[in-house]
Amino acid sequence: MVDQVKSENITDDTVQSFLQQGYELVFMEYVMERDLSEIPKLVHSVPLTFRSWTASSEKNFYDVYTASFKDRPGFPGWSMEKWVEWISSSPTFLPKRSYLAIVEDERVGFIAADVDEEFPDEKGYIVQVGVIPEWRRKGIAAELTCCCLEAFRQDGKNSVVLHVNQNNPGAVGLYEELGFKTIRRRGTFERV
Repeated sequence: MVDQVKSENITDDTVQSFLQQGYELVFMEYVMERDLSEIPKLVHSVPLTFRSWTASSEKNFYDVYTASFKDRPGFPGWSMEKWVEWISSSPTFLPKRSYLAIVEDERVGFIAADVDEEFPDEKGYIVQVGVIPEWRRKGIAAELTCCCLEAFRQDGKNSVVLHVNQNNPGAVGLYEELGFKTIRRRGTFERV
């Protein structure tokens, strides 16, 4: 008997069906998409600079990732090697479109970019965005995201997709403010 089932398209009917079979929904995220016809123009709240991913900056990205996510439920506590492998091993990973956000000399946030595996010529994919807690609510995640959106548009992409955990309403709200729409929900069911 299968103890865990992943679903790429969760509906209320799907949840009810799995409940009747003895499963409960233990993880869910929204799949969100935004077209690139117009990128929001933001008022800069802090003086940010962006630096692209390089082999020599992997530790800096990892340090910001750890500081950004260690307070989140389900933080895996991966080693640097495991996280770098997870985020950058795809043959379509875009190091030039993955940025560290820096205020003066302090690294405060990051974004990692790839292309959508189903539509690589048409859609970009934002793998992960993180901002160190003391730097949140200053517009940094929005600026990182818009910088990445503009880069994808320059690369000829039509839209961008990302996944965001349903238990992260701040991030969901930010992406909605930036024009992302939920196109489906996906997640994991486990046998009770």
